[in-house]
Amino acid sequence: MSSAEIHRIAVIGNAGAGKTTLSRNLARVHNLPLTHVDAIQFVAGMKIRPYAESIQILNEIQAGENWIVDGYGPLDILETRLARADRIVMIDFPLWRHYWWCGKRQIKNLWSPRAELPEGCDEVSFAQTVKLFKTLWRVHQQMRPELLRILGRDKYKNKVVMVHTLQQWRRIFRHGLD
Repeated sequence: MSSAEIHRIAVIGNAGAGKTTLSRNLARVHNLPLTHVDAIQFVAGMKIRPYAESIQILNEIQAGENWIVDGYGPLDILETRLARADRIVMIDFPLWRHYWWCGKRQIKNLWSPRAELPEGCDEVSFAQTVKLFKTLWRVHQQMRPELLRILGRDKYKNKVVMVHTLQQWRRIFRHGLD
């Protein structure tokens, strides 16, 4: 499948993997609309949007013909997205890199909140940082093994792009997906 034939890209991985930065660039390179799951799941005050609303919004996006979706969202619809995607980019860095990049992100958020979050979402607090770091561990220990098992299925074999190194991440950032 050539770059011109790529219409749907799912970008997944733990927090602090560079999913958003990579997704923004892939959207530009492949001329695709980008959706950040965090922009859907969170509402002002870093509150979680009602589950049914998140599912409805993500299902509408996933049913479309052209998209990049950055993030997981509710797991019960993630596999639908993976099945519809032309490419699945799984960023699977060592856990220390996720912690490092999340720490840097939290410091950066002191001056510049993440643009992909809805208005009124402030991640800069000790409690939010602790929650983020606990989530990193939980995703690595519980969700990652399940995702690797799912992505190992034959039906995904030709569309999964695994990113384990910074060099691989940079190559995709610079050149997009083939």
